[in-house]
Amino acid sequence: MRNFNRRMMMSMTLGLGISSLVRPAFAGLSRVSMDRSGAAIQGYDSRAYWTAGEPMPGSEDHVVRWKDADWRFATAEEAAQFKAAPASFAPKFGGFCTRAMSLKKIVDGDPEVWRIYEGSLYLFARPVGRKHFDKGEAKMIAAAQAHWDTLS
Repeated sequence: MRNFNRRMMMSMTLGLGISSLVRPAFAGLSRVSMDRSGAAIQGYDSRAYWTAGEPMPGSEDHVVRWKDADWRFATAEEAAQFKAAPASFAPKFGGFCTRAMSLKKIVDGDPEVWRIYEGSLYLFARPVGRKHFDKGEAKMIAAAQAHWDTLS
């Protein structure tokens, strides 16, 4: 069991290392975190954080195309509201992890790990990122924004 855990950890570390080398090269292709189907933020409804107060999967029946990604919504009304003001409801940093971005890394955010702060939606890869955010929101946002601005 010990060797299995060690091997697993080495594989994960190698995978993360490779993804951190590869992702910046592709950062210019999309400024939105997408799944393989092209759905932004793994197909979650970015309006639901405000309307339902929790993450909710969107539907393929209610899609808005924005920033070369398909944004899915639970209802036609939410899709229309997003379409009218997408920057107001899309997560900051394209849905990539805010904490990772503040550490000059590009990691997809998990739509289940989020926070709304001063009217903006922020996603995190893991709950620990959100915990760090809660200890100093403005500082983390400033660091994330500084790195985000360097990406093409």
